[in-house]
Amino acid sequence: MPTNKTNVQTKGRELIMERIFDAPPQLMFEVWSSCKHLKNWWGPKEWPMHECEMDFREGGKWHFCLRGPNEGDESWGLAVYKNIDKPRKIEYKDNFSDEQGNINEDMPEMLITVEFFEHEGKTRQVSTTLFDTEATLKQVIEMGAVEGNESQMERLDEYLPTIQ
Repeated sequence: MPTNKTNVQTKGRELIMERIFDAPPQLMFEVWSSCKHLKNWWGPKEWPMHECEMDFREGGKWHFCLRGPNEGDESWGLAVYKNIDKPRKIEYKDNFSDEQGNINEDMPEMLITVEFFEHEGKTRQVSTTLFDTEATLKQVIEMGAVEGNESQMERLDEYLPTIQ
């Protein structure tokens, strides 16, 4: 798998995205676990993160907002951390929410597991998102989740050299 390209596949209700980053697993874990870092790369280029509050611990919450290019474009999210295994894995339930952190029940809940593996002096990051149904997975893909993730991972690639 080449660097700077995400390998995307689906298996049943899972969306699996894998990519190699030129950074050690410890650093990759850090950029996922702090608003200080996330504000520099989370969200597609056109929808960067503007708000971020995080209590990074099992049971803790991460509340964030991405803002789009047009006035009033915003997308809020609320994640709850389920399992943190430093520096190997972060697992969280992710939901669309409003500014107050109220979950949008009309949108799908996602269980996301991000794993970091040493790979020839770099990190192989594997993100697995589990949906309640295959139809929900298809809906999220049709919303542009894969393209948005690719843009976000490009931003992460650009950010990593600035902190090493």
